[in-house]
Order: sequence, then C-alpha cells, then structure tokens
Amino acid sequence: MKESMSNDVLVKAEAFAIATQMYVRLRRVSSRVIDVMYLVSNKEYAQHIVDIALATKDSELERYVARLSPLIDLYPEPKAAVIAAQKGRLENEQVDASDVYSNEVTAEEIYEAQVSHHYIGALR
Repeated sequence: MKESMSNDVLVKAEAFAIATQMYVRLRRVSSRVIDVMYLVSNKEYAQHIVDIALATKDSELERYVARLSPLIDLYPEPKAAVIAAQKGRLENEQVDASDVYSNEVTAEEIYEAQVSHHYIGALR
C-alpha cells in the first residue's frame, strides 16, 4: 500500500514537471494555455493535450510527449469509471424497502429546525 502511494506521488510529480514545461512551450508555439493540475489528474485530458502537442510538430514538444506518454499509462483509473462500476454492482443487488431512508419530514423535525436556529432567536 505504502509503495503504491509512493509510486503514485512520483508519477504525479514527474507528470507535473513535464506538464509545466509543456505549458510554457505550448503557450510560445501555439498561444495555447493548458490546465496543468487537470492534466496530472485526468487521463483523457492528458491524452487530448498530447494530441494537441503533437499537432504542432514542434520537436521540443515531441520530446515532452515522449516523456509524458508512459506516465499517462500509469495514471489511476478515472473516478467516473470506478463509480460506474460500483453503480452497476449496486443495481444488481436487491434493496430491502426497510433500508431505504424515508424522505418524509416529520412535524418534530420541522419544529426543531425552526426554533433555536433562527438568528434573532439565538440572540435572545
């Protein structure tokens, strides 16, 4: 676990260093500004920026892409994919009706919300 976290930190640190260099070069070459932090955390965005950098046909950007591409493959799986997998698993499970929280508000809950939490009532 510790080694995995250490590896993730190293990958993100190296990707950040390369992405900041790409930011400067892309701005000079094509007047394009990228989001470095998003590039480091999102695999799809990183691949999109790699495609943009290669389209400029700049030799320096091609070197940065060559350094960044292996790191992109090491990025963790996107959270949306993880959530979708969990959602699919949960949809297959049966949900007991007694486990579902009732959305109905009781009179007691309304009273508790109104009494002591009002600004003027709190000052008295």
